[in-house]
Amino acid sequence: MKQIKIVDLENSKAIPNARIIFDHQIYYSNDDGFISLPENAKSFDVSISGYQSLSISDFQSIIHLKPLYKDIDEVKIVSVDVKKIFNEVYKNYNKIYYNKPAIYDITYSQKSFENNQMKLLMVADGKFWTRDGNYNAKEAFNNRFDNFVQMQIDDLRYLKTEKGDFDIKMKNQKGNHEFVGNFFFDYELYRIISLSNRKKSITSARIIYENQTEQEISYKIKMEADLIYTGNIIFNKKDRAITHYELVFDQKNHQPTEYKDLDGEKFQQQLPNGIYVFDFYKSGEKYVPSKISLKFEGSKFTQGDKVFDFRNSREIIFKNLKGTDEKGLQNPVIIKGVFWKDMRVSDEKGMVNLSKEEQDFINEKADEN
Repeated sequence: MKQIKIVDLENSKAIPNARIIFDHQIYYSNDDGFISLPENAKSFDVSISGYQSLSISDFQSIIHLKPLYKDIDEVKIVSVDVKKIFNEVYKNYNKIYYNKPAIYDITYSQKSFENNQMKLLMVADGKFWTRDGNYNAKEAFNNRFDNFVQMQIDDLRYLKTEKGDFDIKMKNQKGNHEFVGNFFFDYELYRIISLSNRKKSITSARIIYENQTEQEISYKIKMEADLIYTGNIIFNKKDRAITHYELVFDQKNHQPTEYKDLDGEKFQQQLPNGIYVFDFYKSGEKYVPSKISLKFEGSKFTQGDKVFDFRNSREIIFKNLKGTDEKGLQNPVIIKGVFWKDMRVSDEKGMVNLSKEEQDFINEKADEN
């Protein structure tokens, strides 16, 4: 295994989330810009939204990517109907994206912070199965998620949890379908189309970069209730496919909601801000996922003089695609549960590349309480 670093050509800053495709395998740079690759990795492509893609023919320990533009505000405004693009892609979803039974080798990770202190880090390698690459609302409504999506953990690479200070006695809340729905891009497309079609919502978009095959489009949806959704997509003009999707939601100006805990004491909850990312690449005639990333911050609970500010993230890297006739996995976990609770941490760390922040957390002495 050898390590490279992806940096910005102009300022030498690390570039996280850059993608390398080598020998039909997918790799991503961590928060510090590092990627671990096999020893025989020489020729490969590097790409990320906002930068020129680069083909590497000889190994380099540091790879510099050139920005496509310095500042979005300096880009010439070319308006585009992004609602039309969302609707077109959603309508033709099964023609564009892989829609047969598939098993992916994955790296799955979760992190959570309380008042800016990391409290959970979990990284695992395993498998992800989908029946047809689609979210099934009917089966989800009846809690039959296993019929169309399953996940299996083969190696728990890293796990550390620390007890937080949160002590508000919250009532059990009914579960929603978003946790599983967010695995699927068609679910996200349905949501963004619904948001843009709401009464009094205003949707705008502009092309910020374009070449012969692709457009990078910046969009904004402003809602009546102090909610703003912005993001970027990369749209393949020939295939009529969204190959990269980002949604940033801003809820900081939305009024906190007041609840009562189990003792009848009032507390307030502030909705979080966050970002959803979906990446795809073309394999044969269809596009397949390479990464799903969800990050939330600013989820705040206040009771009296107690304030608890949370942020968390979940990421899946789909390292490869294997067609299958199997109707599931051998040892699926309960996706919505704390499935790692009783698992043993492997001594072998595989190709996982922790950031400095993550490694520092792992190395810290555990809480003594």
